[in-house]
Amino acid sequence: MKKYIFIFIFSIVTTVVGQESKYYFGISYGKSFPIGDFAADDINNSKSGFAEGGNKLDFFAGSTLSLKLNFTITFRYQHFAPDIDQLATELETSDEATYSVETSDAWKIYSLLTGIEYKINLGRKFSIYPRIGMGPMLVTNPGVSITDTDEDSNTRMHRHSETGLGLGYELGIGLKRDLGKNFCLMPTFTFSGGFVTISDVDTTIDHVGTTSDYIPKIITFNLGLSLAYKF
Repeated sequence: MKKYIFIFIFSIVTTVVGQESKYYFGISYGKSFPIGDFAADDINNSKSGFAEGGNKLDFFAGSTLSLKLNFTITFRYQHFAPDIDQLATELETSDEATYSVETSDAWKIYSLLTGIEYKINLGRKFSIYPRIGMGPMLVTNPGVSITDTDEDSNTRMHRHSETGLGLGYELGIGLKRDLGKNFCLMPTFTFSGGFVTISDVDTTIDHVGTTSDYIPKIITFNLGLSLAYKF
């Protein structure tokens, strides 16, 4: 966690604003941290995502709309492995049983977000860019299975992997540091999430099976370093 704090402080301290260009495009790689129900591992909470910290990859571009406003577009891919080992350990303690844990695939989130960012000068060489974006989001949930190995492999919990389409969003700030005439660092620190319905997901909890729509509460905090080309 310390290295991510260092990245954040480094980006703020070293950010300077140079001559503005009309267009830019770039790539960003960093970390995504699940928040709230998305990170929860409560077996009795139907919204629990069992997601652990993951990675994100952005391809982004922007253009100047006015002296203070930029139009932005971002394609984002996020990947979160399911974390159910701790849940299985807690169940073993409470139930005095032995469980095997299996997962298939992972949380995979694809977002195409368009929005705007607003330039705020905080000094002669320092500016921040509050930003907001919205657009379609495609989500695949991981398959999760916890089985009681002491009782002829009875299923304690099982959820199938499916894919759903929804509406994604992001809200945060961007920074900028020029690297010569055409290149610059443009890190962003954003909260992102979405409203997604994954249809017809088969779920079994304590031997009771249901097929229903799964509506996860996806909220993440994202940070990373970006390299952009401006022209």
